[in-house]
Order: sequence, then C-alpha cells, then structure tokens
Amino acid sequence: MDLVDQAFFLRKVEANKAQHVVNSLEIDESAVISLPFRLTVSSILFAVILLLSFVYLYDFLEEAKEKAAMDEISRLTAAAEQLSMRGEGSEVSLELRLSEGVSADFGTLPGRQDKWPEDANDYCVHTGEKITFYYSDASFSNPEINGPVFLGSGRHRLLLSTKLEPKSGRLFVLISENKTLDKI
Repeated sequence: MDLVDQAFFLRKVEANKAQHVVNSLEIDESAVISLPFRLTVSSILFAVILLLSFVYLYDFLEEAKEKAAMDEISRLTAAAEQLSMRGEGSEVSLELRLSEGVSADFGTLPGRQDKWPEDANDYCVHTGEKITFYYSDASFSNPEINGPVFLGSGRHRLLLSTKLEPKSGRLFVLISENKTLDKI
C-alpha cells in the first residue's frame, strides 16, 4: 500500500467513524426521553429551595422586628427603673416606636389582668404569634394607678412619672400618652 492508498483508507475509516457517531446519536434517544423527568425534578427542587428561602427570610424579618421592638421597650424599662430609684415625683418624656404587629403590656401578663398590682413588675411583648414575658424592677401602672398599660403598634410619645400608691405605699411608674407632643 502506497501513501495515497493509506490516506484514502484513513479517510474512509474516519468517515465511517463519523457516520457511526451520527447514527448512534440518532438511535440513542434516552436523553430525549428522560428530559421531561429531569425538568420536573429540577422544577420541584427549585420550588423547595425557593420555599425554604422564603421561610428563612420571613423568620429573619420576624426576628429583626422582635429585636427592634425589644430595643425600644428596653429603653422604656431602663428609664422606668431609673425613675423608680429616684423616688416619687420623677418624670421623663420618651418617644417609643413599635413596629407593625408588635404590642406590649406593662404591669400584667396575658390572662391575668385582674391580678394587678401583683403582676405590676411584669411586662410582655407580643410579636405576631409569639409572646415573651419579662420582669422589671419598676412597678408599672396607668395614670389612675388602677391597672396595667397597653401599648400597641405605632409611635407613642409617653410621659413616665412616679407616684406612691396611698394604700400600699408602693412606688409605681405611671405610663401615659403625652398628648401635647402629638401636635409638634
């Protein structure tokens, strides 16, 4: 076999290989048949990942809302405890902003509103479905010294003042909405 014959033979072998590859692709349709299955599985996995991401994001936002509320409420309780140490007649104005869906009860626990003044040192924070209970060194009351105080979502301009309850001699921090500041 001379060089021309060898080159012809090699071209023919290469052409047969290429034809065989093309024929095997035309005959092997397993990739085409499994494509809908692969797309379905991929779609389901994508939906699950997306759902988990939304759940995580929702929990993260709820946690951030709760932290912001606790920062605001801790300002109020710290001021109340400082006023309690100063004694009767102390006053301070405070602005408080509670996020949407957040509220706080001062001087009571849920379902125990009739237990005031026993629970006057307690307060609870409602964030969505979650209720968290806390204790304070200050005793909380409304301005009439006859019950607890409820603060809902939104902006509150508060006046905190201290007064002795005449019957028991107990010092209360009175929480009242300061209406005069609302016009500013």
